Amino acid sequence: MMEYRSYVSLNIAIIGNTKMSHALSSAFINVGHQVFMANTEREMAGSLPEPEQQGDIHYCSIEDAAAAADFIMICTHASEVREVAYWLGDVRRKVIVDLTVNVPNGNTTNINTIGAINSITGSEHIVKLLSLYNHEQLFKPLFGGKPAQVVLVGDSRKAKEMAKIICKELSVDKFHDFGGTENIALFDELSKCCRSMIKVNYTQPQLTKVSKR
Repeated sequence: MMEYRSYVSLNIAIIGNTKMSHALSSAFINVGHQVFMANTEREMAGSLPEPEQQGDIHYCSIEDAAAAADFIMICTHASEVREVAYWLGDVRRKVIVDLTVNVPNGNTTNINTIGAINSITGSEHIVKLLSLYNHEQLFKPLFGGKPAQVVLVGDSRKAKEMAKIICKELSVDKFHDFGGTENIALFDELSKCCRSMIKVNYTQPQLTKVSKR
């Protein structure tokens, strides 16, 4: 069994301007990593970011973030994955973590994001994650009778093991391996169901007990 260890410092590229990307950047800085943050052209409203450094966070373009990174995390909407993948450059030997939201609305369809990243970049080390962390109060996910905070899917053992190591540093240590890319469609349905359950739990009306007179 592989033993988990903490890296002294990694260069981590986080791509996307989302709540998840900002939460991850703060968390990785707190455990001693260097973070390179980049937005898509759509998020930048057509303008390229000026290179900037604030503490241990470097704000730069997607290609510069990918070039500097040991570990790449994509936190955009699924519809932006192809754009991001074209800007990554040569990342064939780097691990890519796909954290995209692939829950279609009425105007979009499901996108095989791992397939898109692989076909455009040639990278074989891609893993897609579904985080259930901090949702234990809403529902208690069990896989094979065991609790899970993160569900992983993908064909690369290297990508899965590195994702586990980096998650371990953020106090996440319960994982479920959902198998290879043949299970992507089922994984996306699981993501959709989990998000639907979270939304229902957050939005359902609270019942007030009425005392009898």
